[in-house]
Amino acid sequence: MARLLVLFMLLVCLVPVQAAQSCVVLQYHHVSNDTPAITSVTPAQFNEHLDYLKTKNFTVMPLREVVAALVNKTGLPDKCVSMTVDDAYASVYQNAWPAIKALHWPMTVFVNSESVDKGVASYMTWEQMREMSQHRVVFENHGHAHIHQIRRLPGESTAAWRDRISNDIRTAQQRITREIGDAPRLFAHPYGEYNAEVIQIIKAIGLTGFGQQSGPLWPDANFGALPRFPMNTRYAAMPGFRTKVNSLALPVVAAEPEDPLVPLQQWRPELTVMLAPGSYSRSALQCFVGGSNDVQLTWSNDHPAQFSVKPNFDLRPGRNRTNCTLPSSLPGRFHWYSHNWFVRKADGSWYGEY
Repeated sequence: MARLLVLFMLLVCLVPVQAAQSCVVLQYHHVSNDTPAITSVTPAQFNEHLDYLKTKNFTVMPLREVVAALVNKTGLPDKCVSMTVDDAYASVYQNAWPAIKALHWPMTVFVNSESVDKGVASYMTWEQMREMSQHRVVFENHGHAHIHQIRRLPGESTAAWRDRISNDIRTAQQRITREIGDAPRLFAHPYGEYNAEVIQIIKAIGLTGFGQQSGPLWPDANFGALPRFPMNTRYAAMPGFRTKVNSLALPVVAAEPEDPLVPLQQWRPELTVMLAPGSYSRSALQCFVGGSNDVQLTWSNDHPAQFSVKPNFDLRPGRNRTNCTLPSSLPGRFHWYSHNWFVRKADGSWYGEY
């Protein structure tokens, strides 16, 4: 909390111009009628997305350029969008890339290299990726074996865990560099799972990280786990798509706790958010935890740009999120921010297979 106060005092004299410097990143997996709906959009939905971006004059930017603009604070165009795909599934080569190529748009594909090396039929081949790399498609790091990074093996020490995670990421880095001829600069956390130590590992390797929590990018975001809007059959319908691609970043300058891994047996984690100084409609802010608005939403009496959110119910073990939106001054456009929570069972174990 003391760090939030210091940041606020440093920023009180600044005009929050960075709130407009944001870019929406879309995350896809499969583009197919025949793959699991939770990780898929249909080809018809994907083409509808592209048509909307084209007809509404969005600027589709390479993800590396978006990151560089945010780091250097050089500014981004309004209605900025970047297209990303996780896992390098063959359906993207077959059903998505031809349309992207026809539009001459850039795209980023995060590759988990082990499945490609093994020749798994549902994945692209290295040869296909080399072909795509000649047409504005960039291939980045998604780990080698696509492991749950924050989950430790039985009896695994902290040092052994760090080595295993680091070796997995470095292996993918080496394989993609060798096969594509371009060293990855970006990393997508498998399953969107990470903690503070994982972020330290990827930063030591020289990578900028991306998660799977929703919201646009902005200059004060955590560059170890930047947000993206996940697209799947449930959330890819056009009304929601339009809202997301037109969203703006909520100008968060600090959020605590930084680590999304919830301490054991703490089922109702509280998020404290500090916004850039500005005039905010407190009554218009809406926050949801795990999709529910049954939350305690409290604005600070001492600091007008600080609020906290806490669920009135116990979070389930697994992946959870706090999502907050605030209407902007632009009609129909919302500021959006999302924070991850990763919750273990009472005994420290996780639901689902390792």
